[in-house]
Amino acid sequence: MLKDDAAEHILDRLSDLENYPKETLVPYEEFKIEGKTYYFTPGGFLYRKEAELEEVGGFFCGYLTDEAWRYRIGWRYRIGD
Repeated sequence: MLKDDAAEHILDRLSDLENYPKETLVPYEEFKIEGKTYYFTPGGFLYRKEAELEEVGGFFCGYLTDEAWRYRIGWRYRIGD
């Protein structure tokens, strides 16, 4: 399996709740890094999308811990921040 440095960087950054506290995630919302399209599924699973595919699918790249996932999707729902 080929190493995906961009995916590792995404997971490392989003796992760092102390230094990057306000970054949020939305399940299935696509974002591009280094010309590749990525998205998270519910539960914090990161996938890289195939350029040719329109439907959900692709290569599994890793996952966030439950703590990081809940924090990243919960930030937008906190009152007073």
